[in-house]
Amino acid sequence: MTAAAGGAGEQGAPSPPDETGPAAVEQARPPRTARRMNLTPRVISSVVLLALVGSMLYLGGIPLDVLIGVAAALGAWELTGLLVRLPAAPPRWLVMALSVWLAERAVLPGPGGRLDIILPAALLAGMVVAVLRRIPWAGWAAGLGGSLYVGIGLGSLLALYHWHGSNADFGLRLLGTVIGAVVATDTLAYFTGHALGRHPFFPSISPRKSVEGAIGGAAGAILVAGIAGPLLVSLQPLAAVAMGVLIAIAAEGGDLAESALKRQTGVKDSGHLIPGHGGLLDRLDSLLMVGPAVYCLLVLISFR
Repeated sequence: MTAAAGGAGEQGAPSPPDETGPAAVEQARPPRTARRMNLTPRVISSVVLLALVGSMLYLGGIPLDVLIGVAAALGAWELTGLLVRLPAAPPRWLVMALSVWLAERAVLPGPGGRLDIILPAALLAGMVVAVLRRIPWAGWAAGLGGSLYVGIGLGSLLALYHWHGSNADFGLRLLGTVIGAVVATDTLAYFTGHALGRHPFFPSISPRKSVEGAIGGAAGAILVAGIAGPLLVSLQPLAAVAMGVLIAIAAEGGDLAESALKRQTGVKDSGHLIPGHGGLLDRLDSLLMVGPAVYCLLVLISFR
């Protein structure tokens, strides 16, 4: 609407009346019924996703491994769909194969699960194929980077579940704490931003995000991690709060990173897989940053 009004003004049409008052703001908002209808698919999809992920976490083992592998493949497919819009398009086979390999590394036997084996093998194989098939260097590099983004992100979540060979019950509690904090971040950021948002938060990347929403999301992460960390996984209270702060930063940073990529490629959503949410990457963007961040934190504090 703003662009249309501006265009009319440039063509010499009469200046529109002042549209900055409360009446104009209320007029710009969609009717409450429309807002509720728009929210309904989002809520239903969220419930279905939470039920699916929760059941796979509870079952653990092969069902969880398969879920992570499928998510890595779908996420890699969506990512390459974005990256092909950039000047240097990556080879889709490289992104998908390496993403799934990295995502499943925590459950692969022997050298197949070691990063010091996976990364050199991927570098060598990818470079040889890139030369033989005359794939541009920038495209090969984008493919490798995209694989790390999806594969390391999801693989770190699976590694948290299998933390140092811990039993499934502990893995469920640890990963559940992390996912719960991320859900709290996204949920409170969304509703706090809609209710109180006044000050833009990185408007050049994501105009709808607000400082108030970011603060609300951070409060949710700190609250969940600060309470669940000591109770469920025996984290020290200070370490649990630090984990909450880190989750808030990584979750909101991951959201902004994917928003920046979508803005560069000129798309609104990474895909159309999830009604009301867009693509799978639109739901995983926070977790893809949170998983490696929390894993590194727990390693640094020698958590056992």
